[in-house]
Amino acid sequence: MPQEAAVRTPLTLLGLVWIAFLTIFPFAAAGDTSFLHIAAHLVQLPLLVAATLVAWRQRRGATTRVQRALGWVLSVSVPAAVVGVGLELVTAVVRLAEDGWVNKDTADVFESGPHAVVASLTIPSMMISMIAVLALVLVVGLRRRSPVG
Repeated sequence: MPQEAAVRTPLTLLGLVWIAFLTIFPFAAAGDTSFLHIAAHLVQLPLLVAATLVAWRQRRGATTRVQRALGWVLSVSVPAAVVGVGLELVTAVVRLAEDGWVNKDTADVFESGPHAVVASLTIPSMMISMIAVLALVLVVGLRRRSPVG
């Protein structure tokens, strides 16, 4: 993998993972309704699917043991986040259907029920992904700055 691509791939992964996480906040600030909840997951899902593909690519192109280890962590945690967000989306749509397809307040889904159970997978996998990708960017950046020899 060329040096420029070796740096660009972790930065792309950083952007995808962190933007997927940060999209929660504008939607949550706007309210706790079904439509906003579903929209947030619809924005997150393609970002995390793309992040999964980039994580797998990064793992294949890793040049050091630390990069390979972080690549392995990301190649597990990011797809776990995809599964979690996908299942959260399904539970949000089911809730909308149960509410008669009326956009109602859904703040209670975070307290108990299927969505809360699935979120217990999604949240840790997102946090692990966010920390691992920060570490990967740091490792790649330090390696790029250190003299070869």
